[in-house]
Amino acid sequence: MRDCWHHIEKKLGDQYPPLHSACCNTIRDAKDIHCVCDRFTAHELTLLSVAKFAMATHVCGNGLRTHSYRVPEITLPPPPAST
Repeated sequence: MRDCWHHIEKKLGDQYPPLHSACCNTIRDAKDIHCVCDRFTAHELTLLSVAKFAMATHVCGNGLRTHSYRVPEITLPPPPAST
């Protein structure tokens, strides 16, 4: 999904990738787009917008099915103690 990062990051980009972009080619070529969701790391999930990802998959023609993906709960370590 590196080709799509600038379309799905929370604070950047346009959630509508051009149909003939590398992002759409990657999404269309994915055999199971739901499997791609499961490969995001906890850190990546803090940076990306799942809504933008869902929109990009829809625009590119390999959309997520409604209610098919559950965002995993992310447990982050506590911040370092200030001294």
